[in-house]
Amino acid sequence: MRQALRGLGFPLEECDGTWSLQGGEKPHAQAPLWLGASGTTLRFLLPWLALAAEGRLRLEGDPRLFERPLGPLLDPLQYLGAKWSPDATGAWLDPTPAPPRRLELRVDARLSSQFLSGLALVAAALPETSLLTWTEVASPSYLILTTQWLRRFGCEAELEPGQWRIPGGTLAPRDLELPGDWSGAAAFLAAAAATGRSLRLGPLDPEDTQGDRAMVAILASAGCRIHWPETQVLEVSGRLERGLDADLTDCPDLGPVLAALAALAPGPSELRGLHTLRLKECDRLDASAELVRWLGGQAEVIGDHTLRIKPGTPSKHRTPFNPRNDHRMAFAAALGGLRWGGDLQDPQCVAKTFPDFWNVWRGMLGC
Repeated sequence: MRQALRGLGFPLEECDGTWSLQGGEKPHAQAPLWLGASGTTLRFLLPWLALAAEGRLRLEGDPRLFERPLGPLLDPLQYLGAKWSPDATGAWLDPTPAPPRRLELRVDARLSSQFLSGLALVAAALPETSLLTWTEVASPSYLILTTQWLRRFGCEAELEPGQWRIPGGTLAPRDLELPGDWSGAAAFLAAAAATGRSLRLGPLDPEDTQGDRAMVAILASAGCRIHWPETQVLEVSGRLERGLDADLTDCPDLGPVLAALAALAPGPSELRGLHTLRLKECDRLDASAELVRWLGGQAEVIGDHTLRIKPGTPSKHRTPFNPRNDHRMAFAAALGGLRWGGDLQDPQCVAKTFPDFWNVWRGMLGC
């Protein structure tokens, strides 16, 4: 995302953990934008570029990026006059020649809430109030998170069931402190639950609207002890007393780590609400079942939404686990390795969201 913003003409400076970004201009690119494997970057930039960019743009990335669903986002943008021309290595985007003053769109968000969030972000930059509507949405907690951040930048968006009203023309620059990432914390919290050791982790906001904050309730329901000894410092202690029983509709990114944890639990587990996992950086539903089996457990995939897991003992001679170039599968494999060891192919795929993961992981283990 940082590289793309710089490539679009926006100076972004980093100094001592602080980022400074200068906005206020129309995005334009002199060279192709490389988006790697980041679906979030593509789905958030695409509406903005389609409605606001100057001139034609080239978007490129890992092959899997353009295999993931985009149609429900492209349809309204093409209706508004933008043109999307995909090829073997990426796509060309021709922005709409006449940007609208507002959006009034019905969006198919069954495959990803990011279609709605991307449109909401660009709607806030238009002159008039926009209205987005839908019937069903995947991972609805992320709409709450987007609303929170729009408001922090001066846009008093109103989110209701099935509709989002987004005032235009009110965005303003802000100096903000980013909260800790509950998604990145998940493997570490699960490590405490798997080993029975006590772990303190922060900064994490107990009131944060990030969907992956559900990790706390899931661990507590399986017998772990949860304590907040300091503001934004979470302590997890106590080994799992039973298997996991969780609906991950609002937090599907927890699926791989919880599948690995279930393979180490003292009893059978069931994880539900996983229908979007097949559409991630890899088919995470299939990969999670494969990881459970690599860890010696039994994994039963029911439909496209449920994973039933029974723990077991792996064979002594296993081939290295392949995370399929997916950061969250690598995090999950690291967790499974706490008990059974094992080798991991392509460990540096964690760099997508957590470049320093292995150093932090070794630090947690005292290595």
